[in-house]
Amino acid sequence: MPFRDIVGQHHAIVLLREAVRAGRMAHAYLFVGPAGVGRRSLALAFAQFLNCERPDGDGCGVCRACRRIAEGNHPDVHLLDIEARRFLIEPPKDYKAREIPIEQIRALRQDASYPPYEGRAKVYIVADAERLSPGAANSLLKVLEEPPPAVSIILIAESTTPLPATLLSRCQVVRCSSIPSREIERTLTEQHGVTAGRARILAALSAGRMARALALAQSGDLLEARERFLSLLADLERAGPVARLDAAEQLTRERERLPERLADLLEIAAWWYRDLAVWKETQDPALLINLDKAEEVARLSAALSWEDLRRRIEAVDYARDSLDRNVQPRLLLESLFFKIAPAAAPA
Repeated sequence: MPFRDIVGQHHAIVLLREAVRAGRMAHAYLFVGPAGVGRRSLALAFAQFLNCERPDGDGCGVCRACRRIAEGNHPDVHLLDIEARRFLIEPPKDYKAREIPIEQIRALRQDASYPPYEGRAKVYIVADAERLSPGAANSLLKVLEEPPPAVSIILIAESTTPLPATLLSRCQVVRCSSIPSREIERTLTEQHGVTAGRARILAALSAGRMARALALAQSGDLLEARERFLSLLADLERAGPVARLDAAEQLTRERERLPERLADLLEIAAWWYRDLAVWKETQDPALLINLDKAEEVARLSAALSWEDLRRRIEAVDYARDSLDRNVQPRLLLESLFFKIAPAAAPA
């Protein structure tokens, strides 16, 4: 996809465009940011821009070069992504994909020594660069110290911390930030046909990652889990101790992807109590994330005091911190459910 189709990352796009326009392109870039914010899409858009047959501040997206890059079969644009099983050379059969081996970078070095086959520039994109083995990092350093002409190497990582300082010093860092929820929401509704209420929920649960928002929109699993969990939270407002213990046990029986799913549920709870507080203060449905639950939000926020809401919000925050500390999930949920005391009677 061209730059114009990238959601967010406006600062990064301007930086890359200006570098090309001014003739100050780096031989190596490091795209840093959370997974799912569009780092790989940005790298491919940059490759299109460099090789487009009729560029005008962007790749056209329709010429032969742009189409081949988008399809992953351009001879001058190479993606190394061990997680997606995209290699520069075929790895050994016993390869476990835990780190990027030196053989892959040696293949990059050898291929980079030849001029572009049909484009203006050769582009090598290395995903999960923090997984470079020590030997692979040293081998890549040799390319960066004496970069061949018409070659751009783009490393993709979540953080600069795991990478060797010698490698970092030879890369221009391009920071890819989390995408504002409003921008994700607008993209979901305008480009993917998601309804406004659903788009708002997905944007909130995506944590600033467009890829996650699209995955959630396509699967629907998390939205179904949201329905069940919000119903459970409502039931807990009038449940006794035994019912709270049973609820915690039932949730932990679903052991498939439990830590990941539990993190999602706690995120859902955080947005739910946030909406209750927002409604209690403003009574403005336009500010709600759970727009489809506006009636229930209004009812429950009237039944809860500010102190009730404070305790619930703090309980969810504590549970999220506990999850990061690897507290046993059932104990975490039991603690959370007991802190969500029955709602006070409305005044």
